[in-house]
Amino acid sequence: MGILWTACDRVQRASCTELGITPVHEARDTLRLTRREEERSEAMRVDGIRRWALVAAALTLLAGVLQGVQASSATAADCWRASCSGKDPIQMGCDNDAEILQQVTEPDGSVAVRLMWSPDCQGVWAKFSRDLDTSPDYVYGTLWTTGAPDGGIQDYDTTGRLTDGVAGAYTAMRNWKTTTAKACWNDVNAQYDPVPLRYVKNNNDTSLPSTHGSCTDWL
Repeated sequence: MGILWTACDRVQRASCTELGITPVHEARDTLRLTRREEERSEAMRVDGIRRWALVAAALTLLAGVLQGVQASSATAADCWRASCSGKDPIQMGCDNDAEILQQVTEPDGSVAVRLMWSPDCQGVWAKFSRDLDTSPDYVYGTLWTTGAPDGGIQDYDTTGRLTDGVAGAYTAMRNWKTTTAKACWNDVNAQYDPVPLRYVKNNNDTSLPSTHGSCTDWL
C-alpha cells in the first residue's frame, strides 16, 4: 500500500481519483485533522470533568456550612442566668450541654436525685428518677435554693408528687450565679426538706435529723 500511495502521489490527482487511491499528502492531512479533533475532544472532556469536580466540591462545602448553621441553631440556648429562672430547661435548650453536679441514689436504687446545671444557660435544676416497683408510693422532688451558702431563707421549685406510672421528672431552673442549690426527694410533701440547712447554736449542731428522703449537698 505504501508503494502504491507513493506512486500515486507522483501522478496527477485525477489519475489517483480514477484509481480509487488516496494521495499520500491527503491521507496525512486527514490523519492529522482526525488526531487534532480527538485531542480537542479529549481536552474538552477533561476540562468538563475538572469543572464538574469543582462544582461538586463547592456544593459539598456549602451543604456542610448550611448543616453547621442548622446544628448551631438547634443547640442554641434561649435564656441566660436570671432569664432562666422559672423556665423549663428542655424547652429553653439548656439540657443540650447539661452536666450532673451531684447525684444521690438510695441504697436500694429506688430513687435517684441529680442536681443539674447548664454552662450555656448558667441555670440549675433538679432531676429525679425512681424504680416503680421499689420506690415509695409518694415521691416529691424539690429544688431548694438560697442566696446565702451558709444559711438563710430557702426558696423551692418542685415537681409535685410523681403520679402513678411516672418514673422521672425535673424542676424548673434557677439562676445559679446568685444562688446556692440542692436537689431533694421526700415522701411527705413538696415543701418538706428532709435535710434542712445546718443550724449551729452555741457551737452545737441543732440541725434536724435526716428522714423521709435524701438530698445532694448545697452547691
